[in-house]
Amino acid sequence: MKINIEKPESKERCRSFQGFGMVSGNNSSRLLLDYKAMHPKRYNELLQLIFGKDGLNITHLKLEMGADINSSSGTEPAVKRFRDEAADTARGAGYQLACDAKRVNPALTLDMLYWSEPKWVSDSHDVYDARYSWYAQTLRAAYKAYKLKFDCVSVNRNERAVEPEWIKYFAKRIKAEKDCPYDFSKIKIIAADEENSWHISDLMAEDEELRSCVDIIGSHYTSHSTPNTKKMSSEYGKEIWFTEGCPPMSYSKGTFRFDHSGLSGINGVLDIADRIIAMYPCGSMSLYEFQPVVSAYYDGVCYCHKQLIDAKEPWSGYYNTESGFYMALHFSRFIKKGWHFIDSGCGSDGEKGGDGHALVNTKHSYMTAYDPETGDLSIVMSNSTDKPVKYEFYVKNLITENTVLDLWETRGNECGEYNENYFKKVKSVSPALKNGSYVFEAVILPFSLVTVTTVKTESPALKPNKSRVLTLPYRDDFSYKDFSEDFLAKRGYAPLYTTDQGGAFEVTRVKNKNVLMQKITPEAKAEEWGYTPLPATNFGDDRWFNYELSAYLSLTEKTKDFYGGIGLRFCQACREHSGYSFIICGNGAWKFFRNGKMKKKGIFDAKEAVKLTISADKGKILCFIGEKQVCSYNDISPLPAGRGAFYSSYHNNFFEKLEITPVSCERTYITRVDDTDKEFEYFGKWEHRLMSGYGDYKRTVSIGQKDAGVRFSFNGSSFGIFGESRYEAVIALKLDGKRVWKSKKVKKSDKRELFCFISGLEKAEHIAEITVLEGELTVDGGEIG
Repeated sequence: MKINIEKPESKERCRSFQGFGMVSGNNSSRLLLDYKAMHPKRYNELLQLIFGKDGLNITHLKLEMGADINSSSGTEPAVKRFRDEAADTARGAGYQLACDAKRVNPALTLDMLYWSEPKWVSDSHDVYDARYSWYAQTLRAAYKAYKLKFDCVSVNRNERAVEPEWIKYFAKRIKAEKDCPYDFSKIKIIAADEENSWHISDLMAEDEELRSCVDIIGSHYTSHSTPNTKKMSSEYGKEIWFTEGCPPMSYSKGTFRFDHSGLSGINGVLDIADRIIAMYPCGSMSLYEFQPVVSAYYDGVCYCHKQLIDAKEPWSGYYNTESGFYMALHFSRFIKKGWHFIDSGCGSDGEKGGDGHALVNTKHSYMTAYDPETGDLSIVMSNSTDKPVKYEFYVKNLITENTVLDLWETRGNECGEYNENYFKKVKSVSPALKNGSYVFEAVILPFSLVTVTTVKTESPALKPNKSRVLTLPYRDDFSYKDFSEDFLAKRGYAPLYTTDQGGAFEVTRVKNKNVLMQKITPEAKAEEWGYTPLPATNFGDDRWFNYELSAYLSLTEKTKDFYGGIGLRFCQACREHSGYSFIICGNGAWKFFRNGKMKKKGIFDAKEAVKLTISADKGKILCFIGEKQVCSYNDISPLPAGRGAFYSSYHNNFFEKLEITPVSCERTYITRVDDTDKEFEYFGKWEHRLMSGYGDYKRTVSIGQKDAGVRFSFNGSSFGIFGESRYEAVIALKLDGKRVWKSKKVKKSDKRELFCFISGLEKAEHIAEITVLEGELTVDGGEIG
C-alpha cells in the first residue's frame, strides 16, 4: 500500500495528539494506597511507569467523584457524604494519586467525573445548586489538601442521558466564581461521556449557548464519531476525545500457546491498538483514556482482567507489566503530546463489530504524527491479520537520505517465552530519493504492532520484582501503632489491604479504641449507577485456602434488619456473598452461606459484642460464636482459595481484632494457574475461548466434548480444577497412571467453582488425566496445594 506523507504548510491547520489518559475510579486505584504505605519504592516505580516520560507518559488523569456506590469494579468513597460535612479528599486513592502523579509529570492535566451523586444532592430541593456545591467544594478541598488545580471537569453523569440545562447551569456558575483558590473560570468543560454515542454533538449543533459552554466533547468505547461531532471540531474548534476506552483484556502469557501470538482477537492487544489508531481518522479524536491503566484492585471484580499494569500485591510490592503496556509504549515513546497528526498518514479500514466496541476486518491501520519543533516523525502500524502487510511511504519535507528510521516491533512467539518479542528494535532503514520524495518500505508481520520512527530510545529497564504470598498468621487491630500518628487520616481512614464492593468500611474511634465500621446508612445511600452488592469488604491474598478467620462484631441495634458477618475464600466480587460466609442478625439468628446460597441457619443468644470465627479445612467448614461451635458443613466440592471478607447491613456495625491463622497440616496456600497455562495439555476435541467473559479466570475457558482429554501436571500435595459446569458431564480420572474415578458425574457448578479436588498426596510431581466420557466439560483453571 502506498502512503504519501508531507509536512503541512501551516501548523495552525494541524490537529495535535493529546496523549493518553487514565481513568482512576471504580476502586481501580485503591491498593495503590497500600503500595505507598508498605513499599514506597515500588509505588514510585509504578508512578514512573504510568506518568514518567520513559513509561506510558500519561498526560491526563480523570478521577471519579465517588458516591459510595459500586460503579463497576468497586465503590469509590464520597468525599462529602452529608451536606453539612467538609469535603475530605483523603478518602479514596484518587486525589492523592493525582498529587503524587503531578510530581512525576507537572504538566499532567486533571479532570473529574461522577457516576452517582451523594444522596443529599439528589434529595435536594434544588438539585443543580446542590450538585454544583458538591463540585465546587471538592475542587476547593483538593486544592487545600494537595494544591491540585483541575484543568477540566466532566459535567454530565457517566454514560447516562445528556443534561444540557445542567451543563449550561454549571458553566454559568463556574465562570462567575470569584472567591476561589485559583481561577475556576479557566476550567474547561467536557461533555457528555456517553457510551458509544454522540447525542451531545447534535444538541450543540442546535443550541448556540450549549455549544459555547462545552470545550471538549468526549464519548466512550467508539473510534468513530458523527458528522455533527466532526463539525464541532472543524468549524468550532472543539477538542474531541475518546474519554473512556479499554486496555487490552487478553491473557497473553497463556493464550499465545493457542493463537500463536497472544495479541489477537476481540479486546486483544491489536484490537485496542486499532481502536487508538482509528480514533483520529475515523472520529477526529486526539486523546485516548484507558479505564484502567493499572488494576490496583483484587482479581474477581466486575470487568476484570483488563489493564496495562497489574498491581494487586501491596504486601510484597509485586506488579506486572502486561502485554498492553508494551502496546501503549509504541505510541507513548514515539508520539508526544502536541505532535501534529498528518492526515494523509492516518487511516483505518476497520469496521464496527464484535462486542459493539471492537473493530473487525481491519486490514490497514496506521497513524502518523510529527514534532513541529524538532521535525521528528513516527508512524504506528498494526496488523491483526494472518498475512504480512506491506507499506511504501513517500515522505516530503520531513526526512532526507541521511535520516535513519528505527523499526520497533511487538509480536507473539510460537515457542520460548511469550513476551520475548515485545517492544524490540528489529532494524533500521534509510530512505531513498524517488520522484521528489524520500521513500522507504515497512513490512508488518502477521499479528504484530510496529512503530517506524526517527526518535531514538531504548527498551524499558524494568526493576525485577517477585510475587509473594501474604503469609499467615495475619492480624489487624486497626490501630496501626507502627505507622505515623496521621497515617489513617492521610488515607481517609481506610484500613490496609481492603477493597470495598458495597458500603464504606473505615477505621473509626469507638470507646477509645479503633474499630472498622461500615459507614453508609439508608439515610446516606446514593442512587445506583449499575449494581452495588450489599455492604462487603474483602482483604488479603486469594491464594489462602486452609485457614481460620475471626473477628469481634458489634451490631448497633438488636433487630433482624441489622446484620454483620465474616467470610473466607472470597474470590468473586460481583455477588452478594462469595466463598463461605457466616452472618448473625440483631434478633439472634445466624446464617451460613455457600457462594450466596444459604445452607444452614440457627439462633443464638445475642450480646453486645460477639466473637465470630469461621474455618475452612479443605471441604470442612466450621462456624463459632464465642467459643461455641454452631455450624458444621462438609462440602464434597470445596470452593477454591480466596480472601477474607466482612459483611454488614447498611448500618454502622463494626469489627475489631481481625485474626487469620492456618488450620491444616496440609498446605495453607495454593498456586493458581489458568486453563491456557503450560500445566494443562489438551487432547481431542476442545474449543479454547481466549476471550470469554470477566467471570472466567483471565477471561479464558477451554470446553471439551466427548472423548476429549486434558492432562494437568503439577508439583504439590493436592490439586483442584475449576470451571462452570452446566451440563453435568461424566468424566474419568487417572492420577499418576492409576485410576481414581472410572466414571463420575460432574455436578452443576458455578464459575470458578472446583469440580475436581484431590488432597492428601505426597508432595511431589504428579500428573492428573481427565477424560470426558459424556457431555461437555469446561476447564477454567487449576489450583495446586
